[in-house]
Amino acid sequence: MLNTIHLQTFLAVVETGSYSAAAERLHLSQPAVSNHIRALEAQLDQVRLFRRVGQQMLPTQAGEELIAMAREMLELAARAEEHIRSLRGQVSGRVTLGCTPSGSETVLVQILRAFRSRHPAVHLSVSVALPEILLEQLARQQIHIALLEDKQSPRNWVVQLLGSDPLVLIAPRDHELAQSGFITTDALRHAPMIMPRIGSTARRIIDEGLRTSGLAPADIHVALETDSATVAIEAVRSGIGLAFVPQSCLASHKDVSIVPAELNLHQEWFALRSREHTISRAVQEVFAFLTGEDVRAILHQAGVRSPLESKTLGKTPKMERRRQS
Repeated sequence: MLNTIHLQTFLAVVETGSYSAAAERLHLSQPAVSNHIRALEAQLDQVRLFRRVGQQMLPTQAGEELIAMAREMLELAARAEEHIRSLRGQVSGRVTLGCTPSGSETVLVQILRAFRSRHPAVHLSVSVALPEILLEQLARQQIHIALLEDKQSPRNWVVQLLGSDPLVLIAPRDHELAQSGFITTDALRHAPMIMPRIGSTARRIIDEGLRTSGLAPADIHVALETDSATVAIEAVRSGIGLAFVPQSCLASHKDVSIVPAELNLHQEWFALRSREHTISRAVQEVFAFLTGEDVRAILHQAGVRSPLESKTLGKTPKMERRRQS
């Protein structure tokens, strides 16, 4: 009978592309990973599962055939363990969440801490990647839940709006704009800006807001592009430029100031899970928690408008024009 630890190691090599990266993910030594793969190949009549191409270990045809079955076997083993533990009223299992680097990971830590206080036997892990990579990982069952800024088709995924997060303009606390109060969009012509990459949801929201205010994106001096809200905040702190970042990211950054601006921008957050695959009890509990009252309270404290608030005020727009006072 195939060993589940060997199968976990096999999938880690498939997903990371190397024995060393798989060893790091699994907290094993590289020789231990090699031994697991050799033992698995021995159980399969010495069939080679990987071939080396440059610096990468790629699955052979036999390896490709094993991938789906290995995932199914591990999922079945996990569900069996969860079911037996659930007989004692305890939710357990492994849940991997994916989030983008554009801000959700900041408040996600608070959410996961609150979840663990309720279900300490659930093993949680977080993968941070760009939206297109997260969707691919979700489709391949490499992650169970994704947090994204862009709504996806409900035909493929179970999609839940978590809330609407203001994108606020920030500057170093001692910057002249931080002392000047409300600024117009036109003032941004002369300021170096830290912007999300072209094509990202946040960049589209910002560019749309600039155009509506009469400022073409080409009029902006982009000093740095980054998808990471953390990098953008650090770049602002170091004096590289100004940036629009999700307000929920700023709770622990006291040395930057929000500059009231003519633009009033919002970025929505959605939770997604697969509609097609069998969902474990642990994944169900995490998804239900993400869309429940406790998380709404955490998001509200971070400045994220809940779906209920959005509905009360009418559909939350991607971009609103703020009136000058």
